[in-house]
Amino acid sequence: MKKLFTVILCLLLCTGCTSKTSKKETKSSQDTSSTDSLDDSFYPIVNLGTNLVRETFYQDFSSSEDFQTIGRELQALSTDYFSTSDYYMSEGLQLVQNDKNQLLKKEKYSLQPLNGELVDGQEINKMVENISEQDYYEKSGDKYTLKGMSIAIILDPKGGTNATLSEGSIDSYAKETISRLYKYLQTKKSVKDIPTLIAVYRQNDNDENSYNGRFIYSSYCQNGKVGNIKALDYATYIFTSDEANKADEALYSQFSVFKNNVKNASTEAVGVVGYGKYKDGSIQSLKIQITASVKSYTELIYVVETVADQMDNHFSGFDSYAVINDQDGLKAVVIKNAGKDAQSTLLY
Repeated sequence: MKKLFTVILCLLLCTGCTSKTSKKETKSSQDTSSTDSLDDSFYPIVNLGTNLVRETFYQDFSSSEDFQTIGRELQALSTDYFSTSDYYMSEGLQLVQNDKNQLLKKEKYSLQPLNGELVDGQEINKMVENISEQDYYEKSGDKYTLKGMSIAIILDPKGGTNATLSEGSIDSYAKETISRLYKYLQTKKSVKDIPTLIAVYRQNDNDENSYNGRFIYSSYCQNGKVGNIKALDYATYIFTSDEANKADEALYSQFSVFKNNVKNASTEAVGVVGYGKYKDGSIQSLKIQITASVKSYTELIYVVETVADQMDNHFSGFDSYAVINDQDGLKAVVIKNAGKDAQSTLLY
């Protein structure tokens, strides 16, 4: 991620086949953004309108880590099917309120358990919390033609109960919702011929680790058929927890040394917590939150420089960044892209 620094800094400061073919949606727009400040894993955005059903998604997830993880990782999954160099991304505009009612309530094409259907041996009224859509367009002149969609099905692993359901029942239900959703899309003339990536997101169900929400299955559906349903291996571990030690003993050891050295950089209390994102068992990125009770500008600079030095010494082969706060708020950001030296910025 050659310009991850810009991304993080901006975020922080902004605290079956048919015989009849449907006509693809084509729109005009001059309102686009570039990816000049980002890397090539991001899409340029075209503003073709406002998602009128986004409010419920915001209400459900705005206060959780799921809010950003769902959008960013759905986009990342989409790059396997819709190239970032060939497509523009827009807000999801195809599924409107009536569609959400059909899918999330007890309607004909509902993604919820049917009346009398048992999940993990019990009657569950609600398994799907929400859905989230992204649209992908090809550009010709000032015209944009819809060429693909990605939809996340957000699954509640507790099914509205007080305890997480069995892994087998969650997995089985997740796969079933993919088929149900694509069957519904086939009833909509405007999108029935649009290739669609459907991914199931297992929302956070761990009070101790708010970062454990993750995508668990995906299927690329086209030509009226559900594609191969692939199991996805994503995980986030908190350093230094027992879970992190079991998952990645080497990084656990490196982070422990990093943490001790940063804490020793100040005579006051320093808190250090890491969040490692993994895919297929390999570390992808590491976010570090540091809170330091500093009493002088010189002491703050020393902490920031120590963090950067220690990141260079202990972390390589993946992107990492540290967010440094003192008792009065955000003070600095340290970014270390894979294979690069750490870069620090003080905010004042």
